[in-house]
Amino acid sequence: MKTLISSDVRLLANLIQEGKVVIFPTETVYGIGASTRLESACLRVYEIKGRPKDNPLIAHFHSIESIAAVCELGEVGRALLERFSPGPLTLILPKKDKSLFPKELDTLAVRIPKNPVVREWIELSRGPVSAPSANLSGRPSLTKLSDVLRYFDGVVDGILVAEEPSFGIESTVVSLVGSHPTLLRPGSIESSELLSVVSDLEIPGPTSKYDIRAVPLSPGTKYKHYAPTARVILASKEEFEFSLKTMNESKSTAWIGFSLEGIKPVLENQRIQNHTLGEGKNLCLVSSNEDYASKLYAFFESCDSLGFQTIVCEVPKPGPGEEGLRNRLEKAASI
Repeated sequence: MKTLISSDVRLLANLIQEGKVVIFPTETVYGIGASTRLESACLRVYEIKGRPKDNPLIAHFHSIESIAAVCELGEVGRALLERFSPGPLTLILPKKDKSLFPKELDTLAVRIPKNPVVREWIELSRGPVSAPSANLSGRPSLTKLSDVLRYFDGVVDGILVAEEPSFGIESTVVSLVGSHPTLLRPGSIESSELLSVVSDLEIPGPTSKYDIRAVPLSPGTKYKHYAPTARVILASKEEFEFSLKTMNESKSTAWIGFSLEGIKPVLENQRIQNHTLGEGKNLCLVSSNEDYASKLYAFFESCDSLGFQTIVCEVPKPGPGEEGLRNRLEKAASI
């Protein structure tokens, strides 16, 4: 198959209208999308990813009013979208238009991407466009065009070239179905920020488990996600520094964390070579939780391509950005 790789939004919008599958960047990660109005096209997304059929897709819209036209938005939903969208917020809403994929669900996961080029493309596509993250099911989401091309050039019909993702982890998901708004998946938008708009938001504890027999309303809540082939170890600051100092398996192990800077003299004494990411580096220094999130999946991909067997990840720092990042790290480490 010949993949159309282009920044021309009209050409890529035509593909969506024709029932084709197109990969596109959002501010969070790359998505692999098809028209929400065409069931056969959406089912092809599942086939390409190897995604379980009961793991729902997020429908991407270009505006709040386009969401209100097909879903029961309500005052709370509108308030959340007006505060956090366009941006990394997904809402689970009751459908008004029952023909939208998936037809068997009475709800739809919706969001509005931040990138205006992507929103223009969705509007020209006569959206919405339903899309999970552009990756093989269970593996880390993709945040670099080079990785998208490595996996999907010749597999999908089109790839929209626009600004690459910067947030690095998937959107925050809030369900507005049921008696209380509920946080289903942490992300870049913190629960404290959500509570400033929705004071009765239910926030499941870190040990909460979803019923594996149930049909999930949101992606990222039922199946193993975000994991590279390498074994992921989540380490405290002390454990991380001890692992670096011993370097027992440095040829097969990689590290990502905050403490690399403080231990730099030790690393130099041990003559650990420090290449740039993607050219053999097994060390990735991060400066904040946000910086960590933006680099995480690309580092996972680099480590897998270079054959590292273990990735040691330092725990996030308390404060902004911790919630979503910790969730992704724990999922990758299968905690």
